[in-house]
Amino acid sequence: MYSGFDIMEMFKNDILSCTNDLFYTDCFLKNENMGEVYIAFAKLPTARDKFLYTYNLLKKYNKLPMECKLTNPKNNKKARKIRENANFKFQNRDYVSAFCEYNKSVMTAKIDSEDYVLAVANRSAALYYLEEYEDCIHDIHQALAKKYPTELAYKLYEREIKCLKLIGKTSQAKLKFKEFLLHLSRALLPKEKKKDIEMQIKRLLNETNKKETNNKFNLIKLLGGPNKNIPALSKFVKMKYSESMGRCLVVSSDINPGDVLAIEKPYAGVLRQESYEHNCHNCFKRCLSGIPCLKCTLVIYCNEICREKSYKNGHKYECSMFSTFINWPSMGHMEHLSFYIFLKSVCNLGLEKYIATVCALNAETTDPMMRGFNNGKYLSDQFCSVYTLEGNETKRTVSDLFLRHCYAAVMVSIMTIAGLQIPDHQLGIVGESLVHIICAVSSNAHGITQPPNRKTWSLDLVNDNRFMPVASLLMPVLSLLNHHCDPNVVRHNYHGTIVLTAIQPISKDSQLFDNYGLLYATHPKNTRHQLLKNQYCFHCECFPCEDNWPMYDVLSNQPKSEYKIFTDISSDILEKSSAKLYEIINKIQKNECDGLEYIQFLYSHLKLLHDNIKRPIGEYCDCQETIKEVLYSTANKFIIEDD
Repeated sequence: MYSGFDIMEMFKNDILSCTNDLFYTDCFLKNENMGEVYIAFAKLPTARDKFLYTYNLLKKYNKLPMECKLTNPKNNKKARKIRENANFKFQNRDYVSAFCEYNKSVMTAKIDSEDYVLAVANRSAALYYLEEYEDCIHDIHQALAKKYPTELAYKLYEREIKCLKLIGKTSQAKLKFKEFLLHLSRALLPKEKKKDIEMQIKRLLNETNKKETNNKFNLIKLLGGPNKNIPALSKFVKMKYSESMGRCLVVSSDINPGDVLAIEKPYAGVLRQESYEHNCHNCFKRCLSGIPCLKCTLVIYCNEICREKSYKNGHKYECSMFSTFINWPSMGHMEHLSFYIFLKSVCNLGLEKYIATVCALNAETTDPMMRGFNNGKYLSDQFCSVYTLEGNETKRTVSDLFLRHCYAAVMVSIMTIAGLQIPDHQLGIVGESLVHIICAVSSNAHGITQPPNRKTWSLDLVNDNRFMPVASLLMPVLSLLNHHCDPNVVRHNYHGTIVLTAIQPISKDSQLFDNYGLLYATHPKNTRHQLLKNQYCFHCECFPCEDNWPMYDVLSNQPKSEYKIFTDISSDILEKSSAKLYEIINKIQKNECDGLEYIQFLYSHLKLLHDNIKRPIGEYCDCQETIKEVLYSTANKFIIEDD
């Protein structure tokens, strides 16, 4: 029942990063003084001293960037060549490849140039044949607003009428007909050809109406409304603190499968490389008719609002640093996220206030549970909520901590070269804060994915994966969740907003548990423990680990006659409900349905199993995974309350 997706794939870039880490230490290893460097580093009394030592050491050995420039500026000649290549693919009806190339041309061309407007118009044509009609119309409007050639504009109006007709908006299509005729009259075509085109569109408009698409969305809302002090949480979830587990989230009422317990927008996030060209750099939504950055050629946005927000939140600095940063050794997506958190925070607060805030938080000795609260509230969009997350610096090895100081030194070097003014006397505190952010991101960041498949095509042209990485996010509230190898909640991505849903019945006063990467059902205990120790610096003692629960490949072969029923429930009830579960699974696997119509039954069946049969059992895993799959694959059918 478990998909072929292996969570270890999510860490392959981190494995590559370990290889790249040798860049920072090879000179010391060759000189056989690596031990001396570590000893000197470890003996330094403060985090600030450690950063300055590392920064000056790397500077001495030429391990820091010497220049930082926009290596991918807008280039019409290059954009034209990309578009011509896309035209060839379009003519050969390879519409997916054509779309991807037109998109690159849009990102590469100078804004307001003829090359830009032609690329947008051509992208609309590819979207039309890919049956992405709403995005096609959006691109048509963009091209017309950018003064698409008058003699060709009739083609765009013709395409828009066809799109409107295909999505059932015939009345709107008819309203466009007059504009179409006006622009057709300006086309450089023979009269007979113009008449033929006009008659074709008239016939299309007179055809029997297709029923207008009814995009009815399912509403997602917090169980009982928001918590007054932590608004991202349900009112039935509260924060607690324990010496052994630190801050954690606990429910104040019995919870059923399917209950929504948290809805959080991230404080900051960065796209994974696979999604640079197809997801908004600001809100992470899929955008097939996006608009590019005004300067660089590496990012795209769903609209002007997101482009302006991104610029104000850090891209005005990131833009010129982007190429240098992502190509420097060990600067992967986690380091990029750390870098962006710093840039966004400095843009929002200003450097002086940022430094003052960091100093105040470093000196804070209040109740550990209340760290990060501001005027009694713990908010996802506040820097103090981010900076007070645990970074586990005291649990890290000297070699691990030294490398994270190296990453911070690279970031500071790139920023100063790019023109961000950091006074010499503040270099230490800036570096110290970056090291903590890097450590906190390593321990708290979340990754989000989305299905690459569209209605008639797929964005994943190479791997044919069901899980396409979208972004790495830092979410102050969901970071409070502790790990369990059998989690009772699951996270899903709804256009860059993360929703936390109960995936088990949860009794009052119980803790909410997320999973940090590996489930008991999919990976052996020693593999889980190794990852958790290396990445998160703790040893898991959950009951699947303590009781050494078998993996799914064993559970799936367990006869139902061996299930241990601990109530007097009728076996007929269990058997009928079980039979319906596997009928639904069969329908989903045959693509006969997406399963959403059965979601309430799946929740009730999960509770039935939980309340009557001792775990672990394979059927419980099957039901849970089906729920997760349905929620994942139907995310575009939901809308978040007040979003």
